[in-house]
Amino acid sequence: MAYILESEEFNTMTEIILGLIITALLVILAWEKNENKKERARFINALIARTPEQFRDLELTEKVKPIQPPVKTEAEFIPESEVSDKQFEELIKREVA
Repeated sequence: MAYILESEEFNTMTEIILGLIITALLVILAWEKNENKKERARFINALIARTPEQFRDLELTEKVKPIQPPVKTEAEFIPESEVSDKQFEELIKREVA
């Protein structure tokens, strides 16, 4: 009876170890696929470039993130004739602040 319990514990431990090994292999495969993609991109850049300077420029352009232009907000244009003196002063203070 003791041998059966030891065997069940051994099987459980074996399953855990095999599960960890399989998980580790899947992580390694995913990482390798990502690295392979980077190497393939570098190889294509090397084929496209005619000079080392062009290759350097292609490598640098992939690292630079595109700059997003600032979003322009529409200014509220209110005719001066429709604004009282007090509102005009408040608008000026708000613009300066």
